[in-house]
Amino acid sequence: MDHRAYRTESRAKWGAAAAGWRSRADQIRDIMMPVSVRMLDAIAPQPGHRVLELAAGTGDTGFMAAELIAPGGELITSDFAPEMLRAAQERAESLGLTGVRFKQIDAESIDVETATLDAVLCRFGFMLMADPEAALRETRRVLKPGGRVALAVWSATEENPWNTLAARELVRRGILDKPAPGEPGPFTWSDPAAVEEHLAGAGFVDGITVEPVDFSFDYPDVDAWWSTMIDMSQRFSGALRAADPREEAEARASVIERAAPFIAADGSVSLPARALVATAVA
Repeated sequence: MDHRAYRTESRAKWGAAAAGWRSRADQIRDIMMPVSVRMLDAIAPQPGHRVLELAAGTGDTGFMAAELIAPGGELITSDFAPEMLRAAQERAESLGLTGVRFKQIDAESIDVETATLDAVLCRFGFMLMADPEAALRETRRVLKPGGRVALAVWSATEENPWNTLAARELVRRGILDKPAPGEPGPFTWSDPAAVEEHLAGAGFVDGITVEPVDFSFDYPDVDAWWSTMIDMSQRFSGALRAADPREEAEARASVIERAAPFIAADGSVSLPARALVATAVA
């Protein structure tokens, strides 16, 4: 894989997705709440702590930490896509948060002094990076002795129909390209043992744990589900925009048919999801 080309493409995709994530920030926060809560429990934030959130998106998990490290604490909210960082900053302003600093950071080269942070958070970021091992080593470097990292990744594909129902059907129809072997992707860190190995390889030796968190993506109807997928994923939206309208309509109907077990009598949709929350001590 050409790491430089991948980083450039990834930054552009996340930048393009920022508007959709900003418009659905409350929805994303609510869906991901079980994961964020587990991550915060893992780092045990205290007043005065310095916390960094990597690949923060609209900032949900870090903003929850900001309330717990006050007074005297500092949250650094970071993302490598400037559009996402602006979305997070606008959200913090609307929430009236203080003690938050915003910084454009590529997690593979963290512009923070060595051994100066009490905790690092990263929700669904590491498995999408060009060089996640370098990012974990950088995370280990910036943590104080005894500092904690909490990260979330997705578990196995069969445990996450919220993503795979649509993706597999679009790939089957040739609308969506199948990820190339070896490329980063949402399920490349789905093996708990591999996550432990990644952490140990980065220099974390104490308190390594990996635990599943089950939750669901809930929508009032299939239209809300479909529009959310398009808003939050440039991969989906770009592929569908390039498709013939008839092909798109047929794919949508087929995906909804496959989702029938998760659609209630009132038309609401509840798609199961399973994340892995990993923690370690520096």
